[in-house]
Amino acid sequence: MPNQVSFVRQAIPALTACCLIASLLLSFPAAVRAQTVDPESVLGDTTMPPADDVSQNFPYGITGKTPPSLTKVNYKGQKPYHKHRINLRVFQGCPQVEISEEGRLWATWFGSNIQAERAPVMKDQFSVIATSADDGKTWKEVFIFDPSELLGGGASDPILWKDPKGNIRFCGRRNIEFQVKDEFASSAWEFTMVDPEDEHTEWSKPRLLGNKLISAMKPLIFPDGTILRPMDDLKLVGKPDKVRIRFLKEDVDGKPLFVSEFPADNDAVFAEQMPIIRKDGSLFTFYRALKGQKFAESFDGGKSWKLGGYFPMQFSVNTKCILKTLPSGRVLLVANDVQVKAEKGKDVYFYNDENGKEQKLKKQVTSRTRMTAYLSDDDGKTFPHKMLLCDDGQISYPSTTLGKDGAIYIVYDQGRGVIGQQAVFLSKITEEDILAGEIVNAKSFLNNTVSRPSDHGGGRREGDRL
Repeated sequence: MPNQVSFVRQAIPALTACCLIASLLLSFPAAVRAQTVDPESVLGDTTMPPADDVSQNFPYGITGKTPPSLTKVNYKGQKPYHKHRINLRVFQGCPQVEISEEGRLWATWFGSNIQAERAPVMKDQFSVIATSADDGKTWKEVFIFDPSELLGGGASDPILWKDPKGNIRFCGRRNIEFQVKDEFASSAWEFTMVDPEDEHTEWSKPRLLGNKLISAMKPLIFPDGTILRPMDDLKLVGKPDKVRIRFLKEDVDGKPLFVSEFPADNDAVFAEQMPIIRKDGSLFTFYRALKGQKFAESFDGGKSWKLGGYFPMQFSVNTKCILKTLPSGRVLLVANDVQVKAEKGKDVYFYNDENGKEQKLKKQVTSRTRMTAYLSDDDGKTFPHKMLLCDDGQISYPSTTLGKDGAIYIVYDQGRGVIGQQAVFLSKITEEDILAGEIVNAKSFLNNTVSRPSDHGGGRREGDRL
């Protein structure tokens, strides 16, 4: 008995310590959710029916797996009064840009002849694909992605991106309101250009990627040719504690490897995450949140993610920004240089000038202005170099691509619902310009017009209710 009592007395402190450690561990938030799931459980079964299946022969037997198509416009011999002409357009925005191996520029965005953006179905909305053969001076709309002929479907969130082999791909989201349940009523489809030097290139057959939003941000390409596609389940925005921000990892042949997930974050809105690979091989991304940009990190190739909270520098409050590692090793950030603070119960919008002094916004009192290019010398920890690109109106949703000569091409939209605007702008700059805080390269330029319907008799007019 004395030996048993002694043993118990010795064991109690150890048990107490173990219980204390366990309780402390449980009290910390689960910052990392080592979560990879089977792609099919998230994307649905993307296996296509055989070619002779009724669903593959439009207009008969339409389902969510009936393939979409691209419509060629503005070609020689086309009648001038087609339904997608720019002078009918009253709304457009959310552009993307890409460049071919020989320097032909491509851009895409979505628009409508009828209404402003209306999530989630985006009915009566289509995506435009335009191209420029003269370094962005002039542009021509050449293809349309318009699912409206399929049961009134709508399109949203298109992207153009260049795969590891240099092929340019277009990815578009299609939304159809079926009268019966269909797993692919909302779906992402991808086409690949056959000849990106030809303004009216042929395209591959569309590939069904899945039934989630996969088409808002460009994929991350790894050195081995695998890619990581950002995903977001917009139907779950605003629903507390729902996991919805994800990544799809594909091998070099496009085979899905895994889907990883962020822990739930109720501050996150349309996440629009775009990761980079840091020098140590880890991944870093911003994602859009209510009060600015939050960040996340992965140390296992994107399989699990640690949320880091709000980034110390406030920018792009509840709007999109983009990250890209440049050949020099510096990190490019393109974002809205606007901060927000509360004064006497009201939001005050301001920025810090070159002397670090706060300046309140006067021309556009919104977080969506002052589109700015930043550079980081320390792998994205800080962004000490910056150059203002545009503060003319409501400016948002940047996208970028790199030319072989060190040029950085950036597109963004202006005033999606503002009379006389609905514009898409292109700026061409270099690292040297950003370091100087102004254009110093003779070939650089700011805010060339890619598209503005009001220049062609279109656009929103007085009295339009969109």
